[in-house]
Amino acid sequence: MNTITVPPALDAQTLQLFADSVERYGQDRYGFDTYRALRRASPGFSKQAWLDYAQMGWLGAALPVEDGGFGSEPKAVAALMRYAGERLALEPLFACAVVCGRLLSLCGRAAAARSRLDALASGRRLFAFAHAEHNADAFDGLVETKVEGGKLYGSKVVVLHGDLADELLVSVAEPVATVGDAVQRLSLYAVEADQPGVRKTSYGLIDGRGAASIEFNGAACTLLAQGGEGASLLGLALLDARLALCAEAHGAMRALNRLTLAYLKERRQFGRPIGMNQALQHRMVELYMLEQEAAAVIAAAQRSGGFAEAQRERAVMGAVAHVIAAGRQISHEAVQMHGGIGTTDELAVSHYFKRIMVTNRLLGDRDAHLEAFARADALAGAGSP
Repeated sequence: MNTITVPPALDAQTLQLFADSVERYGQDRYGFDTYRALRRASPGFSKQAWLDYAQMGWLGAALPVEDGGFGSEPKAVAALMRYAGERLALEPLFACAVVCGRLLSLCGRAAAARSRLDALASGRRLFAFAHAEHNADAFDGLVETKVEGGKLYGSKVVVLHGDLADELLVSVAEPVATVGDAVQRLSLYAVEADQPGVRKTSYGLIDGRGAASIEFNGAACTLLAQGGEGASLLGLALLDARLALCAEAHGAMRALNRLTLAYLKERRQFGRPIGMNQALQHRMVELYMLEQEAAAVIAAAQRSGGFAEAQRERAVMGAVAHVIAAGRQISHEAVQMHGGIGTTDELAVSHYFKRIMVTNRLLGDRDAHLEAFARADALAGAGSP
């Protein structure tokens, strides 16, 4: 059973100051024109922004508080990921700082993990997490990648920012301990991406970010967490990652609602703004309510850190399923209310639409999260919060 570890809480004032600084940086330094220029250039994100993130301590989101990090404080990570969604940030904040940072932090007892966490937080190296196999929608499916004779063999698909990563954190299947084991035993290994035993097929996702499918054929690897411990740490890290994805989607929703409302006020037809149409007003109110509902379920899931395992999983999986549905509706409505121009590359709306589409599938689709919610609900019992 996973052990729920609650990081030391940062005080409310510190969290608010951090959220304000993140928002100011986005307003001053990362507009839509910046995003459009970056996605057309190599390496596909801003090296200067990445350096800024490291200098401001953003990449230390998973570092313990005593080391100057946020201790994976959900509200701090959410502020960072809202920025990523609201500004369409192309830097590997989610893949590197959030997912790999959390995994390395949880494996922090190992010297190998500690040295890599320092390299990540300083921005010196880029990390990506390689887990899904065969089908990205079945993110939590069976893992077949294995280690034989100290070398790694297998394949992974849709590794976000795997095209740019200096090093990969890879989930590996351990031999079955007992016939009929319900939970697969997994280990975590670190693998240098630039070596003969690693073959990458790189491609771009529709939202402008890069990814790769990766084959391992006798790749050298370094053990970070073994057996049951690997599966436990992975479960904890992925719950945090799913909460972070909710925050990213919420940031994109906020941006879409803001853009759509401005368009309804500016676009004129028959001598008056189309926003005076009562039907469009009602639709806009519904989109705002969806945005607020998403914020509420995310906040509720953030407060589940001290709950029992099944209760926390229920809160997080329920939040993800709700946010996926809300993001889909808001993005579709935003495009429809903009009309044909909403599908063009020149308008930000189409890019937010694509960002939400990708975000909604990065760690499995909505059906998978609803199934996980139902399982956790049954285990949590009717008397749980």
